[in-house]
Amino acid sequence: MAGTKTLGIMAICNGPHFLEKAYYKKLTLIGRKLGIRVFVFSPRHVDFEARQVTGFAYRQGIWQRKTFPLPQVIYDRVFIGPHYRQYKPFIEKLQNDPEITFLGRGLSGKWQVYKILSQSPELEKWLPETHPFSFVRLRDMLERYDAAVIKPMAGTHGRSVIRIAKSENKYEVSGRDRQNQPMQKIFKTSRGMQLFLKNFTAGRKFLLQPYLHLHTPDGTPFDVRVLVQKNGIGQWQTTGKAVRAGDKTSITSNLHGGGRALPLSDFLAEYYTEEQQQAIEEELDQIIEQLPPFLEEYHGRLVELGIDIGIDTDGQVWIIEVNSKPGRTVFRQINDQKARLRSLTQPVSYAHYLMKEHVGGYQAWNL
Repeated sequence: MAGTKTLGIMAICNGPHFLEKAYYKKLTLIGRKLGIRVFVFSPRHVDFEARQVTGFAYRQGIWQRKTFPLPQVIYDRVFIGPHYRQYKPFIEKLQNDPEITFLGRGLSGKWQVYKILSQSPELEKWLPETHPFSFVRLRDMLERYDAAVIKPMAGTHGRSVIRIAKSENKYEVSGRDRQNQPMQKIFKTSRGMQLFLKNFTAGRKFLLQPYLHLHTPDGTPFDVRVLVQKNGIGQWQTTGKAVRAGDKTSITSNLHGGGRALPLSDFLAEYYTEEQQQAIEEELDQIIEQLPPFLEEYHGRLVELGIDIGIDTDGQVWIIEVNSKPGRTVFRQINDQKARLRSLTQPVSYAHYLMKEHVGGYQAWNL
């Protein structure tokens, strides 16, 4: 192994069982062409004294369990969830190791990202009003808007995102529960609605935003997923764009909630005027150009971002969410082979660039 370039994919592994196996297999094969040995490991299976890790390498058509020296470069694919606390101390120890380079450090949550982006005069205009959830703020927002949305500060796939709408004699709560199943409830009193929300939000932190009408005229929710990644010369590059359209019974468009992916230009042409479409695409390009370097300047090194952008019924563009550990299923669904291939090759190409440049450790600014 001496002199071998190594890229460790850090993931939650329960023995040989781990998510995204097909993706990691492709990264392994791409790495092989660049002379990089790729393996998957859990941060809980690191022997820091021996500077070794037990993980899995894809060889001869199967995932084989082996012991490896600590990798030179780590690609973090540990998703924040209920079990993240068990892994956090080990992840931080790896991040602080001067001999290890992380392709990027994961973003810590929606509220932290919002606070960073709201410091940009250029990006601020695309950010919806956002606050940590409280009943006082919810009451105020329902007085100013026809409806509000709450979403977990740390969460994925549209789980636990709900809309609260107030009419003359009732409150309607709709969205997705913690199991990502559609839900709808009607309360005749403010107290009933508050008791439900108190139980629903118990033990977790939520954000509050106005409900934006991010749907087609027939009520189909949608957003635009943009994947941007660092390339083989260390620069940001747009990998691809696609629309994610959800089910009419849902308020979110996430693919895990039953959504589907569609080509962007065709979709915009169907629902917006030519003038609106041109303005929307220009704003998308501005966000793509400005957001990644600004976020990186405050947060520190990043490798890729999934930027979710909403477009309301008036053609107004909104930055909905930024994810540092994005999926790439949309490009397979819309049959964009160029974007799909680039989405797979870029992380390994960027790792190869960092190895050539001998960039060490993790660099952060203004933390």
